[in-house]
Amino acid sequence: MNNEIEYVFESEMRAYRFLNTVKHFNADDLRVKFGRSDTHVYVSYRYVLGEFDNTLSKLDDLARELGGCEA
Repeated sequence: MNNEIEYVFESEMRAYRFLNTVKHFNADDLRVKFGRSDTHVYVSYRYVLGEFDNTLSKLDDLARELGGCEA
């Protein structure tokens, strides 16, 4: 099952920092790219069924630390 989410940030610099950090997350079929603009970051990954998956929680926490939120 795929999970897709987009985050928006106050600046391109913060979005870029988020993008580069998330690229190193350990998640199946992880794809990270700029979204609708240079302040949006699109993330998709495969949710592991039958196990606890805290990837979305990690993404939300990191976005919050960098001043971003879900678009």
